[in-house]
Amino acid sequence: MAKQGSFGVCQSCGARKGKAAMFAHLRDCLPTQVSGGPSGGPEALLLLRAEARGLPTFWVDMAVKHEGKLKDVDRFLRRTWLECCGHMSEFSTGTHRKVTMNTKVSEALGSGDRLGYVYDFGSSTELVVRLLGGVSASSKSAVRLAARNEPPTWPCDACGKAATAVCTQCLYEGKGFCCAAHASDHECGEDMLSPVVNSPRMGVCGYTGEA
Repeated sequence: MAKQGSFGVCQSCGARKGKAAMFAHLRDCLPTQVSGGPSGGPEALLLLRAEARGLPTFWVDMAVKHEGKLKDVDRFLRRTWLECCGHMSEFSTGTHRKVTMNTKVSEALGSGDRLGYVYDFGSSTELVVRLLGGVSASSKSAVRLAARNEPPTWPCDACGKAATAVCTQCLYEGKGFCCAAHASDHECGEDMLSPVVNSPRMGVCGYTGEA
């Protein structure tokens, strides 16, 4: 696969920031947004980052309520990045100890802590989830999308133009990207092609994009 940048977009204001700079931006930006906490004002939220293991160009930042549980994060990740066929998923510590979905995020993640996450134990998509810090902001849901990586552009193997599809078989060899004009010419056949989407689940199993 072609090397991609690490810029992302703030979902509140549309600002484009580098991956490393996004946390500082969110701490300044989120408190200025319209409040929606239980008392009509901002509340203390946790800022988490999920990053695809081995594919760091895919990352998403989320604001999570203190009472939010890992099952809320799981639902968010499925909806935003992963869900295709209702596969099982799991969080685990660095020592591979399973953490139950009913565990509060505030209890599972402390400063510097990381959790592993796996969706689908067959054709697995693996993530690393870590706590960036806290922010005083508002959220109507247990987990709120704060920022995510810009959609990477993958060049067509045949002509170099932006690909719109990828071969689910060739992808494992780092190739198989096709633009609309060359999709019908792919040697594995069009039935092996899956849409190019902004997700580490791209080209895997039956995933075709955000739910």
